[in-house]
Amino acid sequence: MLINSGTSRSIVLHGNIHDLFFVEDDDTEDYIPLVPFLTRSWDISGFILIVYELNGPLRFLRASDRDKVRTAFDQWRGATEPSLQETSSHFAFPSRSKRSNDDTGKRRETDDKFAEYLNDAIGSPTLALELLRQFCLISRSKNHLGEKFLNEKLLIIIEATDMLLPEGEIRSLNLADRHRISIIQDWISDSEFMKSTDTVVFISESKSLVNSRVVRLPQVVDVEIPSPEVEARRHFVSWFNRTQKPVNKELNLWGSQSQLAVLTAGLSIQALRQLLVSACYSGEKLRPETVIEKVSEFIQAQLGEDVVEFKKPSHTLNDIVGNQKLVAFLKDQIIPRITSTGKDSISGLSVCGPIGSGKTFIFEGLAGELDIPVLVLKNIRSMWFGQTDVIFERLRRLLMALVNVLIFVDEADTQFGQVGRDAHATERRLTGKIQAMMSDPQLRGNITWLLMTARIYNLSPDLRREGRVGDIVIPVLDPTGEDRETFLRWTLKNVHKGEIPHETFDHMLVLTEGYSAASFASLRADLEAAKAREGTLSVEEIVDVISDRILPNIGPIRRYQILQAFMNCTRKSLLPMEYSPELRESWLQQIAQLEALGVKG
Repeated sequence: MLINSGTSRSIVLHGNIHDLFFVEDDDTEDYIPLVPFLTRSWDISGFILIVYELNGPLRFLRASDRDKVRTAFDQWRGATEPSLQETSSHFAFPSRSKRSNDDTGKRRETDDKFAEYLNDAIGSPTLALELLRQFCLISRSKNHLGEKFLNEKLLIIIEATDMLLPEGEIRSLNLADRHRISIIQDWISDSEFMKSTDTVVFISESKSLVNSRVVRLPQVVDVEIPSPEVEARRHFVSWFNRTQKPVNKELNLWGSQSQLAVLTAGLSIQALRQLLVSACYSGEKLRPETVIEKVSEFIQAQLGEDVVEFKKPSHTLNDIVGNQKLVAFLKDQIIPRITSTGKDSISGLSVCGPIGSGKTFIFEGLAGELDIPVLVLKNIRSMWFGQTDVIFERLRRLLMALVNVLIFVDEADTQFGQVGRDAHATERRLTGKIQAMMSDPQLRGNITWLLMTARIYNLSPDLRREGRVGDIVIPVLDPTGEDRETFLRWTLKNVHKGEIPHETFDHMLVLTEGYSAASFASLRADLEAAKAREGTLSVEEIVDVISDRILPNIGPIRRYQILQAFMNCTRKSLLPMEYSPELRESWLQQIAQLEALGVKG
């Protein structure tokens, strides 16, 4: 539509450019790379298609097209004064050869010049770009009779644009790079080119890798090729099973092809093909864990192992110890909104609470309950000062392809930067982009953001606002009441099978006062280690192990984090006490007292 309507004559095609794309003819159907796909799709009457690939020749789709351009080139050279050629070119074409009485010899000399220019362009990208620019000039030029030298429209595809026109400050680029950028700027900024019917398509994996002097021109339009959605993956699986599987080799799946298509969210068609070929070759049943491993490898290869981790938790909410009120809230109110695709769906939520309260384990259990994968974003800020916008584009493209995924950002207060005046420009820009993704309606219902932190007060207000992850802020607190009893019984489960006297159990509760979920897990490990040494443990020996323990000296910090969790909680029903404005005021006073003592978690 962009080409036919004339909306733009300069297009940057970016995104999933290294994938396979489906084509269907009368008697064949196949998946092929992007450039062959474009040339087949744009093989239209009235267009001359030219493809330029780095260090390769200028390729015409048809030999007849090459002949048409050659003829127009000869006529244009014959009609144009040398001075005009020189002023209109970065590389002035040689002036016309002296006329010869031998018309055949003159024609052969002209033919040789056309072939010479094409040959010289091989391995010389600067000359190739200038030659393509000259073709466009010829295309819109007319002879002395007012007739166009070339009746067809030119459609030029330039591959590896990021290598031809690399991003960077002009003064830091070498002379050849600067020259090519200058050629392109002059070419696509020419008002006559913009009014013509010719089009140039630049191909790059990321538009951020192409020099900003080109991509930021208002007449340049970028078009993103998205990662394949579930329907595209389902089609490929079906096509592969019908046409590509080896002889006498069946695609042996644990479930249906539709289930495989859903579980491979995030994979390119290329990566999906590798998975299926490998499965057919081995002959073994393709299982969910194998698919998840492949998806994880692909995502990490795209974004970097230090940026993202992909996993599928095996435990569910039924494996959560204690936290009865929270588990009920997750089942009754959160799960329906995560699975919804309507207006009641949520873009994300914040999870706060003191260190060691079990935030990650509980919400991985939520993912296990939903039977959906978890994408863990790690070291986000460190990636920002590396490939920056390139990584962000890949991340966004990946998220647009995923279906029903929880995105975990652990220690979110340290992962996200600020958007204030003092923040680094790159950090500020990309923080803003991620914040925009959290409220993107296209992702709502498919992607749910979980920002987990013990220091909710350090999380940017721009992230905590409603519409992003501020709609629901859930506190995960230390166990109290029945939850503490449940945790203690879970702690003793593997080391003592009999009944524990009521008085002794109450004494153990006193000894474990102030224990977090992590403290109980640590005590359980101590008891199991003692049992491994002794063989069996009596009730008295269990009490001795508990009595010997001293909690780390982080009580004031954890108290500060608990108070902040109370302050930021958005649901009264999740608090362990009856809420009142007076109670909230007392929290503020306690926070101020701790801060006066130098405590700030």
